[in-house]
This record gives sequence, C-alpha cells and structure tokens, in this order.
Amino acid sequence: MSRHWYALALVACTGVVSCGGGYIARGRHLYYEGRYIESAEVLARHERDLVHEDASHRAEYATFMGLSLLVLGDYPGAHRWMGYAYSIEESVPGSLKPAHRMALDRGWRELGVRFPPPPPPGPGPVGWRQ
Repeated sequence: MSRHWYALALVACTGVVSCGGGYIARGRHLYYEGRYIESAEVLARHERDLVHEDASHRAEYATFMGLSLLVLGDYPGAHRWMGYAYSIEESVPGSLKPAHRMALDRGWRELGVRFPPPPPPGPGPVGWRQ
C-alpha cells in the first residue's frame, strides 16, 4: 500500500507547481535550448507561485525570466526581473548557483548595452525656472 501512495505522490508532484520548482527548471532548460518564447511563457504562467518558493528558486526564476525577456527584446521586463534576481542575491548571498550568476551577469551587461539607463535629469530648457 505504501508503494501506491508513493506513486500517487510522485504523479501529483509532477502536476503541482511547487514541487522543487519544476516549472523553473523547465523554463531554464527551454532558455538553454533557445526556446525563449516558451521559456518566458512557462515561467509567466507560474509568477504567482513565487511566493511559495525559497530565495534560491525565486532568484533562479527571476534570472531566467529576465534572460528570456532580454533575448525577446522586452528590455524593461528583463531589467525588472534581473534586478529582482540581484536583489535576492544581495539579501541572501549564494542564492544563485555560480553558473546561473554568471549567466545573470552576462545578461545584465548585454542589457546595459541594449537598454542603457536614462541620463540624469539636466538643468531643464533654457529660461526654465523651478
């Protein structure tokens, strides 16, 4: 009887979102296969589930969502997610595996080239007073 419950739990876990962040691994694998739209779609479907994940899974999710959006040309979205990955890594050092951190760093540098930050506000138009 215990084998039956084990098998049932295994089947349930593959269908449930948060069993070890399976959807995150799926999104990561799709990204590395060059299937960026599918990666972003898989991850986006589970954005609400992030509240149930630990820091490591949230950082990995944010990294690969950001990288997928970067390749797809959604630079503001990529900036948002990669920034979130960095904020997790800052508050919980070691959240990202070294390979994922390297991928995030490469993506961040590329994002800086494609989507540079806006210039600081200038003095305003000639004759303008505050």
